[in-house]
Amino acid sequence: MEIDDTQLEEFIELWVERRSQQYDRVERIGAANDKGRDLIGFLTRARHEGAWHLFQCKRKTRGGKLGKSEGLAELGKVFFHHCRGVYKSLPEKYVFVAPRGIVGSLMDLINNPSTLKAALIDGWDEHCSGSITRRETVALTPEIKAAIDGFDFSRVEHLTAPMLVKDQAAGPALSKVLGLIPDEAPAGEAPQAIQPEEAQYVEQLRHVYGEASGSTFMSADDVLAHADHGEHFRDQRTRFFEAASFKRFHRDNTAPGALVTFEGDVYHGVIEVHRDRYETLLRRVDAVMKHASILPASLIGRTVRIPVKQGICHHLANDGRLKWAP
Repeated sequence: MEIDDTQLEEFIELWVERRSQQYDRVERIGAANDKGRDLIGFLTRARHEGAWHLFQCKRKTRGGKLGKSEGLAELGKVFFHHCRGVYKSLPEKYVFVAPRGIVGSLMDLINNPSTLKAALIDGWDEHCSGSITRRETVALTPEIKAAIDGFDFSRVEHLTAPMLVKDQAAGPALSKVLGLIPDEAPAGEAPQAIQPEEAQYVEQLRHVYGEASGSTFMSADDVLAHADHGEHFRDQRTRFFEAASFKRFHRDNTAPGALVTFEGDVYHGVIEVHRDRYETLLRRVDAVMKHASILPASLIGRTVRIPVKQGICHHLANDGRLKWAP
């Protein structure tokens, strides 16, 4: 599958945002005048006056790899623009993002950082002077050479397509940019003890079962021990944790916004059933569960399992959007 330059930059932006919580800000610049910066991860609010990481995206044509000359020219841009004052500090990490790989000679230089420094200085006239900007030929000035000499080239890394797709953080980018459908979410299982995360809908159901039985349940454990309602309550908890597992999985593996859209589809699919009048609150819960089971709601083209759709209703109750009891 071929992607254009903008899609590659968007992919890396999503991947960087998901992969690392260390950045204060992630910014995609990628344009004709990006001054050697496609995507930046700022580690502090000082931005270019502090620590930052630079991801340079190089989408090559089919079968092509990032070559030595282009790689050195891209590095040269960083030192040139740094010395011009565009960014006060040099990046703490420089990453070539080359989905189709890099040629062996450039790979050897990256894996031997001292040789990469020497190659940039010795090859400046050949690879950099005429490639950094169209407006002028850029000489290797004493200032630029000093910046190169003072830079730790072990900071230079590379990423290829196989390295990216194997990373767990690539899931949302693969889904949004490439349209790939992730695997089935793992099943959820309800813990024996009531968990803090389910407190709101469980409290509502305690009142629901109390109304249905004509008595007051003092705790959720009392409901679980009840001959008539215990099994019904266990089913609801199973559905809640099926949905919880589904949501965790798709937050990590699906395009941003897809999960919110799915939850909205479930809400709008059942809310009219929920608003109908019923003899008891329990009849309302059962009617909503039955209707949720036949909803055609899907997530990015994948059919969603019945207990997940039913469990999403309990999450909506937990969030106060769809209540089981006043």
